[in-house]
Amino acid sequence: MRLAFFVGAVALVATSVVPATASAQPGGVAPTCNIDPNSPKELAVLSLTYQRARTATAPEVRKKALSDIMKELDTKPERFAKNSAGYNYMLSQTLSLWAVEPGIGFMPTRGAIGFVTSLEQPYDLVAHLDSSFSAIVAALPTCANEVTQLRQNDAWLALTRRALDASNANQLDSANYYAMRSLRLSRESPYPHYVMANVANAKKDRVAAMGHWKAVIATAGTDTTYRDLKSSSLYYLSMSQLETAQSVTGDEQKALAKEAAANFKTIFTSSPDGLEAGNIMSSWADALKLAGEGDGTAAYADVLAQPSKYNDFTLTMAGVIAVRANKSEDGIKFFDAAIKKNANSRDALNNLASAYYGKDQFTKMLEPTTALAALDPNNFDAWMFYAYAAQGLAKGAKTPVEKRAWTDSLVKYQTKAEALPVKVQIQGFQHNAQNASLSLALEQVAATGGPYTVTVEFLDAAGGVVASGTETVPALKKGETKSVTIKADGANVAAYRYKPLK
Repeated sequence: MRLAFFVGAVALVATSVVPATASAQPGGVAPTCNIDPNSPKELAVLSLTYQRARTATAPEVRKKALSDIMKELDTKPERFAKNSAGYNYMLSQTLSLWAVEPGIGFMPTRGAIGFVTSLEQPYDLVAHLDSSFSAIVAALPTCANEVTQLRQNDAWLALTRRALDASNANQLDSANYYAMRSLRLSRESPYPHYVMANVANAKKDRVAAMGHWKAVIATAGTDTTYRDLKSSSLYYLSMSQLETAQSVTGDEQKALAKEAAANFKTIFTSSPDGLEAGNIMSSWADALKLAGEGDGTAAYADVLAQPSKYNDFTLTMAGVIAVRANKSEDGIKFFDAAIKKNANSRDALNNLASAYYGKDQFTKMLEPTTALAALDPNNFDAWMFYAYAAQGLAKGAKTPVEKRAWTDSLVKYQTKAEALPVKVQIQGFQHNAQNASLSLALEQVAATGGPYTVTVEFLDAAGGVVASGTETVPALKKGETKSVTIKADGANVAAYRYKPLK
């Protein structure tokens, strides 16, 4: 399963929190976070130095101010023993700025950032930031909420961005490293878990990936800022659960499939009109069957009750689920409803003709077959549907004349199907509000043929031509297959047709 990793475009913002200095509120109200910035007096001076560093535009001024703070904190630290929270607050803020100072990195020497002792010893900025935040809470438990926000600071932001950028560049080890470092500073953000899920999935560690996707969902909560991130994680989690369930047996399979079914249901019901709703419903049905919860048709219950709510693709997929469950009457209802929504829905027409054939309703096959052949003229099966219908009608003919007529039709359409110089298989149809693409596979049947000019017209729901595209496929040898994709820009594309290839 390949991830569409898109969260790098999300705006990340570091939190800037200044703990309150007011005293605890009376009347039973929870006490506020009260860090004293003025005791001892050296701490008050350092606060002014920090503000100078924070606002400095010249690197040399900023580094000098930060180094002065570190020197003071490193000199006789016992002076700050009575105000551990104030000391660690100043330390955390200073380390956060050092972490994003160009040329410093996350593991400088102590001397590089202003310490006056053990100058050559490496200093892990992330680890010490984590320790300083923990020390604040240990000294002042009422500051826990503020420290949670403080953890998402400039250093956290830089680490998270590096994790996202590395993941998008498929630099998996770097992505995982920076995500873990980001996670050490803040466990309240879903981004590190999303990166780690991406890495684990790429390394085919489904168990780890599923764990991180669950963590994304939990940390995102109800925050609408993370809506897309949460939705994509729920989808990837569901697909991993289903794929894993398909590879195991027994109670493990049922448990995973049950979780997947519940997640697919959540996705489907939250976006019933989405372009992918049909595929989600199909996966939901598969999960239900693996979980031992029926034949999967429970997934389309609402679609059957309220077909007008759903697009033609979802209706078509519901029909496929029904036919596979041997509920062809439901299938026919769904395919028919899909065609009413979109008269040029190639898959609905194809499946409706096939469903009628399965029910020996040969006359009813003719209308959808005619529409199918007009859209997909080099589809061998489309012309054979005519032959199958004619064969069935010939068997049921009441007079010799009628039987001969249908037999002639059988021969005619079978001959037409077999005479196609090149067969076309639909490989994929993608469309959105602005553009569309159609992928076809051309299989050369005749001894020689081509080059072929493939012209596709993209249609709206009413059948009007919205856009078109043309590609040339070179001459093919007998038995050779060549794929081609035609793309075009156009609004509200709902269907397609291509011109006959001769």
